[in-house]
Amino acid sequence: MKLAPPRFEAADVVMLGVVLIWAANNIVIKVTVGVLPPLPFVVARFLIVIALVWAWILIRRVPARIAARDFPLMLLTGVTGFGIYNALFTIGMERTSAFSVAILVSLSPIFTLTLARLMGIERPTRAQWLAVALSAAGVAVFVGDKLRAEGIGGATLGDLFGLIAALAFAIYSLAARPLTFRYGATVTTAWSVVIGLAAIAPWGIPAALAEPWGRLTLPVWGALFYAAAISMLVGYTLWAWAIARAGVTRTVPYLFLIPVITGVVSATALGETFSSGKLAGAFMVLIGTTLVRVLGRGARPSAKAVSVSPAGIDMGR
Repeated sequence: MKLAPPRFEAADVVMLGVVLIWAANNIVIKVTVGVLPPLPFVVARFLIVIALVWAWILIRRVPARIAARDFPLMLLTGVTGFGIYNALFTIGMERTSAFSVAILVSLSPIFTLTLARLMGIERPTRAQWLAVALSAAGVAVFVGDKLRAEGIGGATLGDLFGLIAALAFAIYSLAARPLTFRYGATVTTAWSVVIGLAAIAPWGIPAALAEPWGRLTLPVWGALFYAAAISMLVGYTLWAWAIARAGVTRTVPYLFLIPVITGVVSATALGETFSSGKLAGAFMVLIGTTLVRVLGRGARPSAKAVSVSPAGIDMGR
């Protein structure tokens, strides 16, 4: 099948912006969790987002009521994309390098495309699978080099948390898409973050109450605001919009760019060092990302994907 030449659309611009926001956020979180423990950090981040997004909804009088039939899907979105993902991602940042977590979380597009195919939502082309395999091989090269250099102990619990976080975000990406079509990105984010806070409340609230917040400096509060208002609120909302507009297959591969940018910033800002193996893995990830995007014009929507989309919108594109 002949592939149409790729067009650079609004969703591409949005996703490039999201990539930059989230790559910077990796560095912000890595630095901040050295001062503020992960769970209090996540709780404070959620509370800031909840205050901002619900204030916006009330001021703008945005309809925020969710149909009963969408409760289970909204619950899944909040638990996976906000509760599990943010908790494990932040804890992982405390226990390993920012570059390691970014690389492992970059597996999320692979999980997303696999789940989308298994569920019959989208049909990635064979060429796309080969490109995804290249990116996955790049991640494997990175992890293998880390194990070779640091021994079996090089694969820390933080790395495992990063891997589970990637799977959680993949589930969120698929679950959030139909909700975004029906209710919009802002409302989907608003309910998801409330559910996410409730999901981590048994562990997060006691930790947050025990934290001496008065000792935090202005830069730490600034980091919290960035992680909440910019990375989570703006980033998640734009991400959900891009997924709804361009589809999973063409959108999620942009996540592969995040570890590359994180690696560059980590080397300059945090002094992290990278071997030739790690750099080779990052290069493979970058090439795979580009190929998946270029080949994405040939991805086919399944009949199931089309049938569940509202107002005749083709969810496979």
